Amino acid sequence: KAVVSTQSTGIWLRRCDQGTVYVGGLDTSGHDGDYAISWRDKTTQVIFHVATLMPQNETDPTSTNKKRHIGNNFVTIVYNDSGLPYHQGTIKGQCNQCDVTIVPQPNDMNLVYLSSHKDTKLSDLKPHSKLLVSNSSLACLVRHMAVNANHLCQVSNGLTTGAMVAYNCNWLERLKKIQSILSRSITPMSSPTPPRRETMF
Repeated sequence: KAVVSTQSTGIWLRRCDQGTVYVGGLDTSGHDGDYAISWRDKTTQVIFHVATLMPQNETDPTSTNKKRHIGNNFVTIVYNDSGLPYHQGTIKGQCNQCDVTIVPQPNDMNLVYLSSHKDTKLSDLKPHSKLLVSNSSLACLVRHMAVNANHLCQVSNGLTTGAMVAYNCNWLERLKKIQSILSRSITPMSSPTPPRRETMF
């Protein structure tokens, strides 16, 4: 709970403005739940696909609906309070490449470490040293680890696919999509005439 709630914002999916809020593919009509956890700063938005916030349907005993979101993430954050070791591959997905694992400890402390999946492009990445982190610092650390690991996965995928540029930021990707739409439009869009400025002396 501390991982997703501290320094993050709960959003009501049915009423969020998708022009300003990144929902990460979550359905805003209630199919994926009513709420989600988001974080943002001046340049970045992060949406957490929290399995416990997504509804469990009786007609979906294998939780396929939840897996279609979590399985499409490069990075999975695992909170393991079972007392048993977490085995990679427990949460399976086509895109999962890294796990950030949190193991709670006594006295409001946690062990946190990053590991890559053996059958992915990041299999040569050495496991991150385990860090002992307090509850008050946990959310910030885990978020930074997850965002940086996600960028690493994007760069790695870009390099292996032979792309000219290994990684484009969201702003550049958005510009490319807009330019693609404009190039397919029948009539070119003209710039609007700027309003006349009147000055009084």
